[in-house]
Amino acid sequence: MALRLYHFAACPFCEKVRLSLKHMGLTCESVAIDPDDRGRVEAVSGQRLVPVLCDDDRVIPDSTRILRYLIARYGESNMLPQSPADQALAWIVEDYADEVLGPLLRSILEDKNAAGGPLQTHERRELERHLETQFRNLEQLFSQRRFAFGDAPGLADISLYAFLGCLVRLGKREISAGFPHLKAWYGRMEAP
Repeated sequence: MALRLYHFAACPFCEKVRLSLKHMGLTCESVAIDPDDRGRVEAVSGQRLVPVLCDDDRVIPDSTRILRYLIARYGESNMLPQSPADQALAWIVEDYADEVLGPLLRSILEDKNAAGGPLQTHERRELERHLETQFRNLEQLFSQRRFAFGDAPGLADISLYAFLGCLVRLGKREISAGFPHLKAWYGRMEAP
């Protein structure tokens, strides 16, 4: 087995894969890509996007496809809950992190609207309200459980944490004390 991951350092999609590899106990060669020079990842995958995972002769782009591949090939390793219904929900949360939290946080962090232009004051206020709604939803999720699906982190937690961690690290923002359960969950995810 020779796993190799092409990734950016400050990319939540890449972070999700890095954290999952670590959680699964899989060793992987790390190939950090310079966002201004994507030649190495293009040579391997034929495209400019990261993350890309190579497993011997297999090349897998896209964080979700990578995670599905790793779980299918190397086993769940506590990534997914036991019941099939909860497994489906874990993948739904993973998609939510990519498709809802990701674009929302990117707009806030980059101070740009969906079209790539600078945020107007009213757009920023609307994004902040939307983020607060997402935080309220996550607060409810963690109000009666330590992690998304029980007493240990898994795919859903890793996916949420990869994106919220960018807001905290890159946005230099804390999760407000007004969301104590979400804040406590984040602290548990930060713990070694």
